[in-house]
Amino acid sequence: MTLEERYQHSYLMLQHWIEALYLGHRVSEYFEEEGINNIAIYGMGDLANRLMDDLEQSNIIVNYGIDRDAAGTVCRMENIYSPEAQLPATEAIVVTPFYSFETISDMLREKTEARIISIEEVIWSL
Repeated sequence: MTLEERYQHSYLMLQHWIEALYLGHRVSEYFEEEGINNIAIYGMGDLANRLMDDLEQSNIIVNYGIDRDAAGTVCRMENIYSPEAQLPATEAIVVTPFYSFETISDMLREKTEARIISIEEVIWSL
């Protein structure tokens, strides 16, 4: 996926998310329907911050974050792990860099039993 395609895809996904919010839908609905109460987030950029904002008033608990640059992240989360670290148990990990989902999910499946979910799946389900 080219950089231009990433931006276009991000724009469309964010437009859908904003429209869903306007109509009263929250991302917590996805997790509740899937029976997931505890998640981790991979990729601590802007999409992770928006995901955390959307989950703020819900019963879904964000246990921790995962980022290749755990020390230099822009995320407000306290517990951020490197992908190479031993990851604590959680029910699901939401991958926010959707354009690298396959590579990241393959790596995570070797480290955890948690369900690996793309942010795209969550947003487009609204």
